[in-house]
Amino acid sequence: MNIKISYFFLLLLLSSCGFIGKKNLQNSAYLYQEKIAKINAEYQLYHQSNTESTLYCKIKSSELLSIFSANEKQKKISFLISGKLFVAEDESASIDSFAVEKSMLDTTKWITEYFTFSAELHEHYVLRITLKDLNKAAAVNKSIYFKKKIDSNENFQIFKDQEKQYGNTFNIADTILISHNTDKKNLFVSFFNKDFDVATAPFNLEELKTEKINPKATYNLTIDSNFFLLPIAQKGIYQVIANEHDEKGLNILSFESDFPAIATATDMIATLQYICTEEEMQELRLAKNKKIAVDQFWLSKAKNDKQIAKKLISTYYKRVENANKFFTSYKAGWKTDRGMIIVVFGAPNIIYQSKEGESWIYGEKNNMYALNFTFTKIKNKFSDNDFQLNRSAYFKNIWKTAQSAWRDGYPYSDIDIKEKIYEQERRQRQSQFYFWH
Repeated sequence: MNIKISYFFLLLLLSSCGFIGKKNLQNSAYLYQEKIAKINAEYQLYHQSNTESTLYCKIKSSELLSIFSANEKQKKISFLISGKLFVAEDESASIDSFAVEKSMLDTTKWITEYFTFSAELHEHYVLRITLKDLNKAAAVNKSIYFKKKIDSNENFQIFKDQEKQYGNTFNIADTILISHNTDKKNLFVSFFNKDFDVATAPFNLEELKTEKINPKATYNLTIDSNFFLLPIAQKGIYQVIANEHDEKGLNILSFESDFPAIATATDMIATLQYICTEEEMQELRLAKNKKIAVDQFWLSKAKNDKQIAKKLISTYYKRVENANKFFTSYKAGWKTDRGMIIVVFGAPNIIYQSKEGESWIYGEKNNMYALNFTFTKIKNKFSDNDFQLNRSAYFKNIWKTAQSAWRDGYPYSDIDIKEKIYEQERRQRQSQFYFWH
């Protein structure tokens, strides 16, 4: 369902009973900002029984500060990982917790840890995780909301090349191994290959229509040496379920090679839909040499300045790659609502997250001229990462402004929005001055 609200009602919603008003929410903008040095830990939940669950954590050691140790004559890293489990509706007291503090020689590329805690079936939980780099007194927080169910995707584990996988996106020609937390000898697979639509403009108030999607193929997987073997042969969604009539299960997304990066001219053209006219898109799609067509498109926006064109290309497709990395759900991240906003506007400087959704703010908090995008989490049989933008006619002018910026040869960003805020405030002060004098 598409929510139609005016700008003023949107502001009222954001400032009242919505999740933004909760005191325990923190700014999580660093999660989507590439320029901010941070620890990009990967987390994976696994329910090994009806009463116990395990959190797996993977950290890139190069993202931790390494300090030379005079005793060991080598560099060392130090970190602390802690977590508290709460019932989602009551965070007054944690029901379980874990923590580990380590100091080690900086000799490995990846650090992996795991923590087992008590969690019962049919309960909604929130797991609050803190990862601290003790050498530079820096910390990043992560919240994982989940309901422990019989058909949960956390009942499965994925392995590739004998290594545990922390995501569910793979490329064509990959082969993965799947394990389940029971002693089942068969799993059921449905394959879907629908090409899902690109997100519509943020001011588009047309009601979104639900569509029933039927699988192209269904088949069984048979266990082999404690694992189920799943070759990735086509682009699409592989839905793996433990019981034939389960509603949800493990969803494997397959893409062309190099995902989440954009490597082919055809894909480069497809992602330009947010800033292109319909005529331009038609010409690009029909071009015989698509690579040359893409280059010419960006050169035309850069007024034939090759350096500016290179900057436009680098910025735009890096944003597309980030959208794929952060927001891929049942479709590629750049096609989603959050992907659309981050590609065109860049990463926001304020993000609030909760189990209901996310709010993005460009500008200063509580500034009446700040730009706010609110995304509501949607139930989806294929993904727990599906968020829908609360669209508004208010966004039309700012959307057109951002498009024009790209088409005039510079990447639109939060800096542009802040400059507009300062200009609006200056004009307001001037109007007040003339009114009183």
